[in-house]
Amino acid sequence: MESTNKVAELIKGEILTLQSTVAVKQSELETVYKEAIQQANKIKKESQRDVDNDLRTIDNLTAALAALGIKLEKAKPVGKQHPLLVVPVEYHSALTVNEKIAFILDESGKELSKEEIAEVMAIYDDTDAVKIAKQIGGVLSSLKSKGLLNATKDGRKDLFTLVK
Repeated sequence: MESTNKVAELIKGEILTLQSTVAVKQSELETVYKEAIQQANKIKKESQRDVDNDLRTIDNLTAALAALGIKLEKAKPVGKQHPLLVVPVEYHSALTVNEKIAFILDESGKELSKEEIAEVMAIYDDTDAVKIAKQIGGVLSSLKSKGLLNATKDGRKDLFTLVK
């Protein structure tokens, strides 16, 4: 009986050590993820600033040519560009709704309805699927209109997949 207790104590100690290690690694992962998002946002802002500067330069050069009496054909405006959704490596609470949707659609590998996506999110987030379905309806519609999700009709429901 005493040897069983010693083994049990050793196993408990090992479990506690592993749980502590997991908690530290999870914290490090979340920190690195947040830093990566911040860096990506910084790069995005810098790129947008560069694009804005280039557009001002084009406007100035066009005005200079117009002053010289030279007309240019106006470039046709390009619709707003949207990067493809980033699919996270794993699901966790710090993800944005877009990232959670992307993860679930990528993981399933098949078409999912709003309700099916909400059910999976509810399992991961330990919350109510009906509430999530109401919350993500507009997000799915927006992602579809931006060309980031494909949707096919199944009766009255849309079935969503990622644009690859």
